[in-house]
Amino acid sequence: MIQPSSLMSLNLSRKNVLGFFVRYYSKRSKRNSPSKKALKLASTVGSSKKKSFKPAVFHYGNFSGLKENATANPERAARLISKITEFEHLKLLPQVRQAVKQLIFQESLVRGDDSNTIRPSPIQVISVKELASSLMVPKLQTHAIAAETGSGKTMAYFAPMLDYLKRQEEEDPERWQQIHEKAIIRSIILVPTHELVDQVYDTISKSEELLDMHTFRWRSGMAHSELLEAVKKRIDILVTTPAKLLSLFHINMISRPDKILSQVKFVVLDEADTLLDQSWVEDTYSAINKLPNANHVVFCSATIPNEFNKTLQRLFPTVIPITTPRLHKLPNSLEFKVIDAAVSPYKNSKIKALAQILYAITNDGTEPNSEKRCIVFVNEKRDIPKLVEKLTHNYGHTCVGLSGDDAIEERSKKIQAFVQPPKPLPFQNSASGPQESVEDFQIPESNITIPSGAKGQRVPFQKLKVLITTDLMARGLNFQALRNVILFDVPKTSIDLVHRVGRTGRMHQGGRVFMIVDKSTKSWAKAVPKVARKNMTLV
Repeated sequence: MIQPSSLMSLNLSRKNVLGFFVRYYSKRSKRNSPSKKALKLASTVGSSKKKSFKPAVFHYGNFSGLKENATANPERAARLISKITEFEHLKLLPQVRQAVKQLIFQESLVRGDDSNTIRPSPIQVISVKELASSLMVPKLQTHAIAAETGSGKTMAYFAPMLDYLKRQEEEDPERWQQIHEKAIIRSIILVPTHELVDQVYDTISKSEELLDMHTFRWRSGMAHSELLEAVKKRIDILVTTPAKLLSLFHINMISRPDKILSQVKFVVLDEADTLLDQSWVEDTYSAINKLPNANHVVFCSATIPNEFNKTLQRLFPTVIPITTPRLHKLPNSLEFKVIDAAVSPYKNSKIKALAQILYAITNDGTEPNSEKRCIVFVNEKRDIPKLVEKLTHNYGHTCVGLSGDDAIEERSKKIQAFVQPPKPLPFQNSASGPQESVEDFQIPESNITIPSGAKGQRVPFQKLKVLITTDLMARGLNFQALRNVILFDVPKTSIDLVHRVGRTGRMHQGGRVFMIVDKSTKSWAKAVPKVARKNMTLV
């Protein structure tokens, strides 16, 4: 066994320090190896005539949080995904198809030379195919879109919405001439937080130039007069929260809010599992009831929790599920690492384990020319200020804490550095005189020294920005090209695990998840790396 005193003789480079660090400190404890009982493989179901196979599932947590067998008709979904590989194969108006490809191209960090290289994701294929079959049928239709995080769900509902709005204009030109200059709202996207209002609006607003759509976001802090001015010119797509939509009925200067909403035909609830939980469901259901002429109501979520499914079935019993075969599975592009804080040198100090992980991420040689970002998840928001204080003052990290106690504008400011693409780093040339001194770095509480680099090499000023938050505050946010997530607290449910892990590895970009465990951590939590490796479904 390698002793800590011998680590200095290994002459670790920047590129292999993190890998060695994780292997060394995780393998020292046998507790990281879960019992066989933790991995609950589903049995094979068969008959004498025909055999069918039930997918492997893993029961994470003390109770089942996610709906088992949530994927509707997985065989049909798999056939569609393999058969339809181009947007040209989908029933969309030509101008809508081109606009959707352009929108995805503009949002993508991994792309080709132009929008013609864009291919539909699995959930986009299934959603567009399903909704297109009865898109213009004049009756209420309810659908629930569910797919893994970072899979392109926004465009999965936005493409049919755009197609519906443009078909309204083209297929009934006389009706369109009557309403196109009236003070109306034609479609609404409801989200739970004002951060998501901004994020979704930033995407859909690009359709204004491409398809002549009038878009508007209504968030906290905006005057009623701004909404009224936009309504006068017609709002094709409104992005807001249920509470803000309901406030229309309490504005004195609006005499007939029901008339403004009478032409809303397409409604989307993004992050629907949050919008229909106990704290939101009353406002959300009331908001939907204010839209009596809706033709389509679409619920969109990364997970189907059991409670959400029960609420959805009770309130909207005719809802049609649209899901992918990878629903409730961890992204297969992730590296999942477990760090045991019970072993030396941490001695049951999770904060020491966290600090060492952060230092190793900073100096591991990955993302060499870009500013690194990392999200640290805790279970309780009361722990956020304490963690920020210790990491900042005791260990010198650049940290910000995000919680519901922050003002809305402050929250938006804090997340900007994490939801935007990583910034390029300036270089310093040690031969011509660095702008800033770069010294060998000693990782605290260890004998590992990371060299700064040989003389004459161009070395970027490596930085790591750390966001500490709970999964509820980060849920649904698109952290672009964020490669590192740390689970300081082990998620209590499979729902929290899926949402936290899903902040990285989005759209197959790759990422790493570090989970800190200790003596009290259950075997089902320590089994997560095997669950990801075996491609098992979480329940």
